[in-house]
Amino acid sequence: MAISSLSSDVLSYSSTSTSGAVNFQGLGNGTDFEQIIDVTIEAESYKKEQYENDLEYSENAVEVLTTLDEELIALSVTMQGMDEVEEFYSYTGSISGDELSAIVEDGAEPSTHNVVIEQLAKRDTWVAEDYDIGSYDTEICTADSSITLAYAGEDITLDISAGTTAEELVSKINSSSSFDDKVEASLVFDGTNYHLSFSGADTGADNVIEIKDLSGLDSIAAADFTNTQQAQNAYLKIDGYPSAVDEWLERESNTVDDLISDVTLTLNSTTDEDGIEVGISYDTESMIEKVETFITEINQIIYDIQSVTGRLDSSSNDEDTSFRMNDSTLDLLYNQLKSVLSSIGQGFQRYDSDTGTGDMYSSLSMVGISTDSEQGSATFGQLVIDYDELNDALTESPENVAELFAASGEALSSNSSLEIISSISGLTNAGEYDVEYEVSGGVIVSATIDGVDMLIDGNTMLAGSDSNANGLYLDGTESADGVYSATISIKQGKAGEIADLCSELTDVETGSIPLLISSYESSCTNFENEIYDESARLDTLETDLTRKYAALDAMLSYYSNIESQLDSSLANLE
Repeated sequence: MAISSLSSDVLSYSSTSTSGAVNFQGLGNGTDFEQIIDVTIEAESYKKEQYENDLEYSENAVEVLTTLDEELIALSVTMQGMDEVEEFYSYTGSISGDELSAIVEDGAEPSTHNVVIEQLAKRDTWVAEDYDIGSYDTEICTADSSITLAYAGEDITLDISAGTTAEELVSKINSSSSFDDKVEASLVFDGTNYHLSFSGADTGADNVIEIKDLSGLDSIAAADFTNTQQAQNAYLKIDGYPSAVDEWLERESNTVDDLISDVTLTLNSTTDEDGIEVGISYDTESMIEKVETFITEINQIIYDIQSVTGRLDSSSNDEDTSFRMNDSTLDLLYNQLKSVLSSIGQGFQRYDSDTGTGDMYSSLSMVGISTDSEQGSATFGQLVIDYDELNDALTESPENVAELFAASGEALSSNSSLEIISSISGLTNAGEYDVEYEVSGGVIVSATIDGVDMLIDGNTMLAGSDSNANGLYLDGTESADGVYSATISIKQGKAGEIADLCSELTDVETGSIPLLISSYESSCTNFENEIYDESARLDTLETDLTRKYAALDAMLSYYSNIESQLDSSLANLE
């Protein structure tokens, strides 16, 4: 893997060996100096080979850690999308009839309401029933002129050119910026003739059309128009209010979003006096989907760490485990993640069935989420869901399930001597805090949180920046002299806890993963430079050996020639 960010620190080596320019003549005794040199260089290359292996390991580590860093950042984003209770909740509406429909939005409270619809809101409509137009292209204006209508008390005038047809008049009105969102025109066909029609853009009793001046049109007068539908408000009651028989809540539109908090009703038709029932409840199926997303995203991280650290069982036949890292940072990350998943939620208290105190669900295991501990299982070490337990928990208390995953700064005091005014999300850390304050002469004279002094203002106390509870604002309710204490619990759900852990691990300046990546990138640079040095050393060694053995080859060749001459001379003497 090329590491471009390090390229300026890596030396580039080019061989200077002259061995290719030297030719060995060879000796009669069969000595192969080239093979001797190759064997020598090969024996001397063990350091370079080790550096190359170390470089390959470090490059793989950078690639794996970079992928893991990106996955942790993505996991943090996913968790942040469900780390508040209102983000975790999903709602659904049930309607006992077709007279209306409902859209339930985040923040709605589970409830049931009765709605009676006396009349629907309508828009004002006028049709020229007493004036027949033969066809679309009938000319209705022979001279340049204008018409004036009023909508909701506002006059609107449109200039009309000579020769304008019925179809062109309708088009001009509907494309005019003056008439836009006010009056719409159309031609209504009765089977034989067409009739000009004006309709208000909005429903409601105030949105009335007044035909003021049609003198610019040939033969068409205001008297030809009939108010075929009068503008009116919707009349309705909710949960019996208003109680008087002839009193109604009025709305200009059939889309009503201010009767039930965070619920938009669409009125379709009137009801009888009994009305219809509108039920708002938690959509537990959608909440289960959020839990599944939580599990799937975390399991991917667990699986990847297992793969690279060799934690996967050998019988899993995994194909992505060829590269292994033995690094304590990954071990720490894995253990931190496992600790968050197995521990009680921050600021949560275990439920005491005898006293009815504490949190009904304070850990993932209590809602059917556990770690698969079966060796050889395809999901070994990962989270698995017992859907029966999860459904039971959501049926019994969807609010407490949502808090387990998505509580964000919800605070609770252990007794009435302290009341919580507020805390600051992102500043006040989740957990439990012991608060003690002293009242003397009817006023608070001292206060501490986990032994750290708090700021006092009258009967209120504020945790300062030297405390993990920074920003926690409390009210002391006792006025009699004495010392009072309470435990303050500030909750954070598992989604927020995972998001914070991921953000901490991936912080570009202090995160353990970016720091580890930087360390391995530095190692890559060092190994590449060591490889450069070794390549240069081996190249020099090869050059020296080549020259030495070439000289030896020449000398042996010289003496071999002398030997041959002597042998020849001796043979002649005989």
